[in-house]
Amino acid sequence: MDKVKKQYVAAPIFFLVMLLDSHLTRTFLAWSSEANIWKTHLLLLILMFCVPKFSKRYMITTTIILGTIFDLYYIGVLGIYAVSLPLAVWGMYLLYDLLYQNIFTMFFGWIILVTAYELAAAGIQVVFKISMINPVFFATNFLGPTLLVNILFFFIIYYIVKVLFRWE
Repeated sequence: MDKVKKQYVAAPIFFLVMLLDSHLTRTFLAWSSEANIWKTHLLLLILMFCVPKFSKRYMITTTIILGTIFDLYYIGVLGIYAVSLPLAVWGMYLLYDLLYQNIFTMFFGWIILVTAYELAAAGIQVVFKISMINPVFFATNFLGPTLLVNILFFFIIYYIVKVLFRWE
């Protein structure tokens, strides 16, 4: 499959992964009786693995569209994920030489990326007074469980994507 066809196939897959991502987050939230927030970032993880395969323009344009859809459908406030998601992908391109050396750098980059992504989204919400965030609750009941579930997904998805893209 050539590059243009891959781009046409990738965008709907990204959208479906975004939907799956939100449903998994809701499922984990229900399982923990809303005591902890286990936010999955499958879309961000798939985007991280697709950065070496697609152009920066395509990825940033796609994430602006996906972030806007996510904002309008799930949050009702335009701008939080329409800004955070493209910034995360842009950061992946900036750190391309560091992130994509081996599995260890990708893993630690993933942890830093998820943390920065959540801090950026929370920061935007606080700056625009959309929500009030307790730092202790954020660190223990949100960021900790989020990192744990995303670390598990990293290792699962890494081997699947490695086979699909035939990485060595």
